[in-house]
Amino acid sequence: MKHDRILASEIAAYLRCPRLVYFRSRSGADEQKTIDTKYLSHLILKELALTHHHTAASDGTGDAGDAGSTVERLRTELKRIADELLVLYRAELSDVDHQMVLDAADSIDIDVIGSRISDYVRIIGKNALLMKITPCAVEYAMYSDALGIAGAPDKLVRIDGSVLPYLTRTGEKPEHGAWKPDRLQITAYAMLVEETFGQAVKYGIVEYARFFELREVNIKSRDRRRVLELRNRIRMIKDGRMPDRPRDAPCEFCAFEEGCTAQRSLASKFF
Repeated sequence: MKHDRILASEIAAYLRCPRLVYFRSRSGADEQKTIDTKYLSHLILKELALTHHHTAASDGTGDAGDAGSTVERLRTELKRIADELLVLYRAELSDVDHQMVLDAADSIDIDVIGSRISDYVRIIGKNALLMKITPCAVEYAMYSDALGIAGAPDKLVRIDGSVLPYLTRTGEKPEHGAWKPDRLQITAYAMLVEETFGQAVKYGIVEYARFFELREVNIKSRDRRRVLELRNRIRMIKDGRMPDRPRDAPCEFCAFEEGCTAQRSLASKFF
């Protein structure tokens, strides 16, 4: 990958704290993750989200929706994923035992997800839902020298002949729309889809997987402009420019906090 290309996912990291981009670029890798039940449930939800089109398609009740049968299929998929997770993430989860994975799986409210899938089937119909969530590609890597951006959305879906980017998030959902980092990241993916497939993208989809909440995000010119502005800022950071730390930076659980504090102390000697 060319040095001047930035990853679409780095936009979300920048909005969380610009110094995350700085320290990640210096270390050459992401910070060490804390492997706990919360993180394992994040991985499980991401894997589970990739199977929802099978769950919706196997519902034999037509467009009426049946939360009971949907939940049972989800439980089957959840058990399979829990049994396979240590194989899928063998290196990353080398020190994790199976019981810890099972505990993480138990923390996921399958009833909520199943009920919401059935709601979508009832409201928009099974075929429309399947069109929204069935991947035509998973983690499809895209690169654009013209944009200076690269990335691989969780899924690409094809709706009415158009390829659209699809992003899965496992945290809390906003009351309406998508969180700002998610909105800008899906915009960056939309721009990559346009470059890769030679088509206009009017919207992308963000799924808040813990609730199976699907949010369509319109791709707006102001967000495209913001993506390009952030691309330029991230390039400067990767070239060695230390960014300011925002006042609301989530320092408490940051693996780079010690180095960041040292940098601030060093800077205070000169200013």
